[in-house]
Amino acid sequence: MPANGNSHAYFNIDEVRSKNVLKQITQLINEVTNITETFPLKPGQTTEGLVATLDAAVANFLQTGSFAISKCPIANSDPRAIDLLHEALGAVQDTGQVMIQTGRDFVRDSTSTNKRAIATNSGRNLLTAVAKFLILADSIDVKVIVDKVDEVRETAHQMIEADTKIKVDDLYNLLISQIEELDITVRRRAIDLVKPNQRDDLLAARSALRQTAPLLYTSTRTFVRHPEHEEARRNRDYTADEMHSALNALESVLNGQQPKVTFSEYGRIGDLINEIDTFQNRIEIDPAHYRRGTDRPDLEGHCERIVSGSASIADAESTRENRKQKIVAECNNLRQALQELLTEYEKSTGRRDDNDDIPLGIAEVHKRTKDLRRHLRRAIVDHISDAFLDTRTPLILLIEAAKEGHEENTRYRSKMFQEHANEIVSVARLSCQLSSDVESVSVIQHTAAQLEKLAPQVAQAAILLCHQPTSKTAQENMETYKNAWFDKVRLLTTALDNITTLDDFLAVSEAHIVEDCERGIKGITANASTPDENAANCETVDCAAGSIRGRALRVCDVVDAEMDFLQNSEYTETVKQAVRILKTQRVDQFAERASALANRQEAHGLTWDPKTKEEEMNEFINACTLVHDAVKDIRHALLMNRSMNDVDSDVEYEADGVGAANADANRTISEQENQQNLMRRLPEEEKKKIQAQIDIFKVTQTRFEREVAKWDETGNDIISLANNMCKIMMSMTEFTRGCGPLKTTMDVIRAAQEISLNGSKLNALARQIGEESADSQTKKDLLAYLSQITLYCQQLNICSKVKADVTQVGNELVVSALDSAMSLIQTARNLLTAVVQTVKAAYIASTKFRRPNANSVRVEWRMAPPKKQPLIRPQKNNAIIRVCRRASERRPLQPAKVLAEFTRNEIETGRDSDDEELDRRHQQRINGRL
Repeated sequence: MPANGNSHAYFNIDEVRSKNVLKQITQLINEVTNITETFPLKPGQTTEGLVATLDAAVANFLQTGSFAISKCPIANSDPRAIDLLHEALGAVQDTGQVMIQTGRDFVRDSTSTNKRAIATNSGRNLLTAVAKFLILADSIDVKVIVDKVDEVRETAHQMIEADTKIKVDDLYNLLISQIEELDITVRRRAIDLVKPNQRDDLLAARSALRQTAPLLYTSTRTFVRHPEHEEARRNRDYTADEMHSALNALESVLNGQQPKVTFSEYGRIGDLINEIDTFQNRIEIDPAHYRRGTDRPDLEGHCERIVSGSASIADAESTRENRKQKIVAECNNLRQALQELLTEYEKSTGRRDDNDDIPLGIAEVHKRTKDLRRHLRRAIVDHISDAFLDTRTPLILLIEAAKEGHEENTRYRSKMFQEHANEIVSVARLSCQLSSDVESVSVIQHTAAQLEKLAPQVAQAAILLCHQPTSKTAQENMETYKNAWFDKVRLLTTALDNITTLDDFLAVSEAHIVEDCERGIKGITANASTPDENAANCETVDCAAGSIRGRALRVCDVVDAEMDFLQNSEYTETVKQAVRILKTQRVDQFAERASALANRQEAHGLTWDPKTKEEEMNEFINACTLVHDAVKDIRHALLMNRSMNDVDSDVEYEADGVGAANADANRTISEQENQQNLMRRLPEEEKKKIQAQIDIFKVTQTRFEREVAKWDETGNDIISLANNMCKIMMSMTEFTRGCGPLKTTMDVIRAAQEISLNGSKLNALARQIGEESADSQTKKDLLAYLSQITLYCQQLNICSKVKADVTQVGNELVVSALDSAMSLIQTARNLLTAVVQTVKAAYIASTKFRRPNANSVRVEWRMAPPKKQPLIRPQKNNAIIRVCRRASERRPLQPAKVLAEFTRNEIETGRDSDDEELDRRHQQRINGRL
């Protein structure tokens, strides 16, 4: 251990890997620090009481340590370790007595600098002795676990070398008992580890060990039974390597070392999502700080890297042509939007007047980036939907061919299975490019790597079964590999569902059902002059119908899993009812009609005339429509609790989504009709102009969130009022788009009045802060911003009388509300900007320029706490807990990202707030005071 200049030994905090050890050291640090630094004393404290507390703590530690040594499990096998523990505990006793004596001398004369220094040095020596003892005891605990790992390793080695099935069976029973015993201690150790990465790696190695044991058993028995087959040897060697890798990883993590392959190393966020996030944060530049020589090449470089990453997805083999074209188009749009924004930045150099060109340019870049994100996500969901449509059939067909003993067919099916496995692995890795969920990315990458190594062994087991179709050991070996494969594919599917938004999945499923329907129509209408051609057409129709049925059932499973993690409500019941209709009625009806059609085609396809083909085609379309409409009903049910801002959809899915759920185009328009419905009937040109202003408003809203949403509302009425004003203004801007909670002009007027009331309260409170602050430029700025709030609140009251005017031109009714809607949005944006500036100025004034004798104002500036998340997900009907899909929920606010990371880490480590606080104090005292 390193030592300081005064030869006082310090212990290395990195050597502490156990939470229990850290907790005991922290507790003793508190006791020692209370003696050397707690002056003046708190009410109720006495100097002798502080020393007595430390004396009792040391005595309790010595007693507990002696008892632990007496119960040490390696007392007989390693006497030297026991001697070292007794020696370390004796050092604790000696340094503890010295510390108690020097501490008593110091508290009796607390003004003596010399006695304080002596007591402090004694405290350091005591802490060093305690740390040495605890770290030594912890290392002995680790050695006990490592000895159990060695026992498992030796038993596994003996089982691999066994030459009879009886020996294999006996050694496997012993191996399982040893693994169960090891598993208990490993789980306890994982919970006690300080570093979350080590915990994850230890649990991953533990899981690999448990999963590999059955494979090792069946492959070893099979090799003993059929040593003449190379496939049996390969299976055994593979499982032996996996077993040794898991054991080596366990031992490395337990010893605080880095394993060769770790679970935590897979949790790397893709370069593409990092580039997109960085780019979106980078484009918002203060025009006064823009520098052409540095900012332009930097932003253009980010943009080109995004385009390059997008091209890799667009050029993937399974990317559909129309999706590829959309990605290419959005990349070009993004380039163009960036160039226009950079041009506006350069035009603004040296100008003092503010205009909307730069905010509008920023909004346009954000919009283009959002569109590109959506198309990239949809492209990846296309891949996932195709690759994971049917994950069981390729392996089942392979096993059936192997059981028949047909070698040529088995090798053909093996090749098809390997291609299917490669596709699954490739799609899984591709999906990580656009996910920022570190936990899910780790699971996906790790599982994909396992599947990549497992797939050839599954094929080898099938070939072995083909050679020995009647062998019971070969059959059991194949069954074990099949179960292992399906378990890992199921885990991978669940992890992929976790990073896939439900909206994307449903939209893509609808589009794929349409594609499958078109494929089936081609099979029906294709001309067939021979029985072989007719059989090929029948197979096309049958495959299309099977794909549609599989996609529909997959939709049911995914949506049901999503609803299981939500609290029961009218909304969830509506969605579940839509799922039940699809699953229990529409799918069965479709399957029945599609099967009947396929039978007719097989029997009479060669004799179909054009009229009959048209009738059969219409029958197939009607059957497909049953499924397609049911899937669409599910999506509409899911959108019932969403606002337009929550839906990120392509245009082709937006028209019949929220808009279709909320608007009725056939209604007669009148002056007394709901004004929100009229706003939805505005001409497209006016809608685009209004949307442009809303995009600028959203840029201002983002800045508001960065500054205001990071503060806790508790005890801070300024933040509470500002947040309330922002929410109301968002509702008012939504009204101009024909959505949101405000339905009529009267609702908008009331909302404006509420904003004015909140503005008055904010004005009064902030003005009081300004009056109680010292004269400064901040005070002047604060009062100026308050006058702007008053002005914009009055303007908002006037603009709130927005109303859609209806005029009749010929036989058509024309709706217009452009000027009033634009004024409303612009005023709301100006007011929001003034509120942001007021909050910033109020914070500075109340914390930096407050006069000492000022009256008390209840404004507490505290960071907002992280959003709480459940530590345990609900489990329904004792089913296997699946990963909850988070992407379909509302996204957290941008300024809370750092705090959200803290929350995620806290949940991952399973540490409560008290443990975190103790650790923080411990680090401060070790690094600063000792």
